Amino acid sequence: MHFPSVLIIDDSELERYMLVHQLKKIGIKTLVEKSDAISGLSYLNGFTTEKSKDIPPKLIILDVNMPVMNGFEFLKKFTELREKNELSQCQVLMYTGSENVAEHNKALQYDFVKGILIKGQFEVEELRIQLELLCKS
Repeated sequence: MHFPSVLIIDDSELERYMLVHQLKKIGIKTLVEKSDAISGLSYLNGFTTEKSKDIPPKLIILDVNMPVMNGFEFLKKFTELREKNELSQCQVLMYTGSENVAEHNKALQYDFVKGILIKGQFEVEELRIQLELLCKS
């Protein structure tokens, strides 16, 4: 199965390293890392109506708790950017250390947020299954 390109937005270098390692094990070849939400938005703003198989990223793995701009603030700005730059193919998996159901539900209100990954509570195989489901949708 061909997996999509992935953009990881997380302020923790360690978390990005672990995600990259897990995603490469699954077979993801195109990975981009950004250390904050603002640089993630800036990166995505570089894509306009240009269509490509891997770029812009089909999947964004987004940390919730980050300084300057958190994941929820990113989602609000990304909603506008998605429409403006025709990035409707981009889907988001929230990446959080929180098990707060209200926080999860808040994220899932966005139609492009397809799931929640809780840090330290998923295996590589679970991540692979999530990605396969996203590729089929």
